[in-house]
Amino acid sequence: MDLSLVNLEFLAMVIDSLADGVYVTDVERKILFWNKTAEKLTGWQANDVIGRTCYDNFLQHVDKDGHKLCGKEYCPLHRSIKTGEASKNPIFVYAKSKDGRLVPTQVSVSPLRDADEKIIGAVEVFRDMAQAIKDLERAKIIQDNTMTLPRGEDPRISFRAYQAPVEFVGGDFYRAERIGPDEYGLMIADVMGHGVSSALYTMHLRSLWEDSRLMLADPAAFLTRVNQGLDTLKGQDHHFATAVYAVIDLERKIISYAGAGHPSPFLFHAGEGARILDSSGTPLGLVANVSYQNVTVSFHAGDHLLFYTDGAVEQMNGGGECLGEEGFIELLRRVGFNGSQEHLSKVQLALLRYSSALRFLDDLTLLSVQFNL
Repeated sequence: MDLSLVNLEFLAMVIDSLADGVYVTDVERKILFWNKTAEKLTGWQANDVIGRTCYDNFLQHVDKDGHKLCGKEYCPLHRSIKTGEASKNPIFVYAKSKDGRLVPTQVSVSPLRDADEKIIGAVEVFRDMAQAIKDLERAKIIQDNTMTLPRGEDPRISFRAYQAPVEFVGGDFYRAERIGPDEYGLMIADVMGHGVSSALYTMHLRSLWEDSRLMLADPAAFLTRVNQGLDTLKGQDHHFATAVYAVIDLERKIISYAGAGHPSPFLFHAGEGARILDSSGTPLGLVANVSYQNVTVSFHAGDHLLFYTDGAVEQMNGGGECLGEEGFIELLRRVGFNGSQEHLSKVQLALLRYSSALRFLDDLTLLSVQFNL
């Protein structure tokens, strides 16, 4: 067949034969094409949706983290049009079918360009993930249960966390617990990569926490022990993790911590800027025999700490500029960050607005500690 003779009718027939749902929009996200598989997966027929905008609340898209996607910042289709980028990682989205069912899908998006490279719309491809997502949802529940924080048991201190893995489960880990009348142990770690394989390593970190419980009061000794435990798993893929482990002493108002190549936490003094706490050191699981060093800093009533994974500071904007440590501090200043749960969500949204990507390309974890003494 002479491909030059292929017309739009034939192209529509080809797309209709695909096993994945496909729809096409213009730059205003008005739906121009809706294939047969999209009809089958959602129950919405082409004549129900063509001419309507995809944010017209009939699909009621929600991502795995519970964000409603029919606005702008969280909508992959909108961000593809805005940034000119196609999706690089799977995006898990729940859509509302015509009969009211939630349809779990895996979505990919790409901008559409004309002959002059001008963006004229976007295409979204989605497939049914009902069976696979059941297993992933169970895995997420199990992983979430390994990452716990003390909840309101001590009015002197508050812990809050925000986590956004690239996939259902990820390679970021955090945990905090009371280890004495006035002491709390806290760890944040980032396993290389993301997805299921990295998530399995975080489960091992939880196990190593228990195995190293007698060392929880000594950050350097604790990380040394965890490093030895991770080194035994090192294979050809050389998985490793960066981490910070800290002990907070509320009576003495000091923080003792040791770092393993993790992004530096910030200590915010009330009415002042951020103090950067150096957490350099050898990542966990990289070298067998490593010793870590304790560092001690003091804090005051009204101060707060922010721990984070490198998904925060490695965001790139449209000009190819990396946010970096100082840029992140400035972003926190603009948000007016105060350590609250609401502000953790604001920080995540500000990072997404800074980014030139459709979605975060790496797992993101933010963990704040507020001193209420």
